[in-house]
Amino acid sequence: MLRLFALPVATLLLVIIDRFWGGMNSTHVNMLAAVAIVVAGIPHGTLDVEIAAAHFGQKGITGKIRIIGGYLFCAAFMVFLWILLPELALISFLIISIVHFSRDWRGGVDPFLAMMVGWALVALPALASPDDVAMIFAALTGSNNGAVIAALLGAASVPAALGSLVFAYWAFRHDDKQSALEVLACLVAAFFLPPLVAFAIFFCGLHSPRHMADALRETGDLSPLKKAAIICAVFALSLGLGVVMFLYQGDVPADMGIIRTAFILISTLTVPHFILEHILSDKNPA
Repeated sequence: MLRLFALPVATLLLVIIDRFWGGMNSTHVNMLAAVAIVVAGIPHGTLDVEIAAAHFGQKGITGKIRIIGGYLFCAAFMVFLWILLPELALISFLIISIVHFSRDWRGGVDPFLAMMVGWALVALPALASPDDVAMIFAALTGSNNGAVIAALLGAASVPAALGSLVFAYWAFRHDDKQSALEVLACLVAAFFLPPLVAFAIFFCGLHSPRHMADALRETGDLSPLKKAAIICAVFALSLGLGVVMFLYQGDVPADMGIIRTAFILISTLTVPHFILEHILSDKNPA
């Protein structure tokens, strides 16, 4: 029961607090949400190298070095894309996020409906809070093109939201009340809460814990101590990369700099994680 109602109840409480007392869209709350997204998001990809090594039969040092090299190449490519073509980097990150998040909902449902959920989670805040999303996207791209991308994203959110409601109905009809309530809670958050808070609810409360649990199961042959050491080491290196990004991003206000750094860092780490997930899903279609 706790797992079933935790996310909906937390979402409802935050909506009530925001409506009656406000403050959810303050600078400090947005900064905290961005930090929470980073802190919760990094760990669920920290065991990717071990997972890839096991699946590809590359458990030796040489094999792991190859995998790490591939990871670093993908991450570096994304960093350079943000530097050279930030609009393309943002669009790529949005598309990757939609596909990646849709995989959270593919437990027997039609992949199209699952894609609608991932699409709605990314696009609906741009419809509900267009000015906030436009400001974030403008900061990410360094130009007004970010606001244009936000407007287009908002315009494309309505069919995705309707498809997500169809998914929730399908889940209820098939006795998957948990998925139905989770999707409805995320839609309510995306529509009624500030974008960063809404994204943090889904990302920190659902996506990251779910994938972290999967990663821990997939690395069951590793000792708890080795897992903890790997997680801490990769987490520290990722945070270090984030600090470097924050310090060398130019003349950006501190609050928006934290938000900008959080999204660029998460996108940089997401690309290799996303590629691995889809390679493994192709090898194990079930």
